[in-house]
Amino acid sequence: MAVHSTDDLIRMGSEVGMFVGAFLYLLAAVREAGFLGTQMFIENLAIAPARVMFLFSCLLMMTIPPLRLTCYDKAEDIIAVIIMLTTCPYFLFFCRGFKTVGPFVVMIYRMVMGDLLRFVSIYMVFVMGFSQAYYVIFLSYDNPLTPEGIDDSVLNPMPTPTESIMAMFLMSVNTFTDYYTAFDKTSHTLVAKFCFIVFMVIVAILLVNMLIAMMGNTYQKIAETRNEWQRQVSWMYITFM
Repeated sequence: MAVHSTDDLIRMGSEVGMFVGAFLYLLAAVREAGFLGTQMFIENLAIAPARVMFLFSCLLMMTIPPLRLTCYDKAEDIIAVIIMLTTCPYFLFFCRGFKTVGPFVVMIYRMVMGDLLRFVSIYMVFVMGFSQAYYVIFLSYDNPLTPEGIDDSVLNPMPTPTESIMAMFLMSVNTFTDYYTAFDKTSHTLVAKFCFIVFMVIVAILLVNMLIAMMGNTYQKIAETRNEWQRQVSWMYITFM
């Protein structure tokens, strides 16, 4: 809160400006909800995920002053990170009305909400299954370089079920060297390598190419629609009017 330089003064002024702007935007949203009705307001938000995220960031902005005054620095930092991540996509909302980038923004929305959502649903099924299988395999992890009587769990690449899930994600993006070499330090080397081959074939080859094909189909459908950007401009006017 202390102001020691011009930079601090500019920072504080910017923070006050953002807080006031977020508060005014929330008031405008409440006024809009009262004018349109709660049901129609929610229906409009349902087709504008970027705006929902921005409203959420404005709500989070209201918590910053109490956290600053009570010196909860860590909580404030986390809230600030979330605010930044939920604010940036809102710029895409306004890019929809430009001829050069409008169709691509629509593609991103449809790919994320359609293709990527379906992919993640199937992807998580395999990740959860293989991660728990590898967790069981790595229960027998024994590093031969570790002296007797010393716990190997610190060096175990998959010591917990949660770490196993993260390991599966890293393996699916071809970051598997450390994990593959660790297979030889378990009591189930052949099983671990067989599961690795099956996982890579299903996820890295089959599912990823399926995602690419789905996204290509979505791209083709939107690219064939002429004057898509003009339709998006009209939709933006309807949303805000």
